[in-house]
Amino acid sequence: MRGSRLDLHDLVFQGVVTVNTAAGPKRVLKFSAAAVTIRDLKMAVPVGPQIQHIDGAPGSTSTLEGDEITMYVESLTGTVSGVENLPAPPVLRVHLTPDTVPEWLYETIGKLGLKLQLSLDDADIDQAGQTGGQLAIPGIHGYGTPR
Repeated sequence: MRGSRLDLHDLVFQGVVTVNTAAGPKRVLKFSAAAVTIRDLKMAVPVGPQIQHIDGAPGSTSTLEGDEITMYVESLTGTVSGVENLPAPPVLRVHLTPDTVPEWLYETIGKLGLKLQLSLDDADIDQAGQTGGQLAIPGIHGYGTPR
C-alpha cells in the first residue's frame, strides 16, 4: 500500500509478533489505530499469476475507520511530516521492520501504550494482515497486471 500522505490517529505500537500467513509464519510489527487516512492510495496484492491493483482517485483521501484497527506490518517507510499534530520538517525518513525497530519505539513508547498522532509523507506499507475498520476509497479503480 502506498500513498503521498499517511495519517495514523491514536496509533499504539504493540510490539513484534509472529503471524501465520499463506506463505508461512512471518515476524511483523503490530500496531493499533483509531483511524487511518491515506492520500493518493495505491494498493497491490499478488494473486496467482497476476498482481491485483486497487487505486483511489488521484488527489483523493481514503479512510479506514470504525472498530479498532489492528495492522500487522512487515515494513513501514515514510518521511515524518507530523507528530502529535505538529508539523515536522521533512528531514527524518523512517524505515521500520521487525528487525530494525528503534529502541525508543520498542522500549519506551511501546511499553507505555502511548497513543500517537503520526503523519508520514511518501509512505509505503507492506502489511501481512489487518483487522477492524471499514475502508472507503473515493473513485476506486481496480485492475490486474502480470506478475
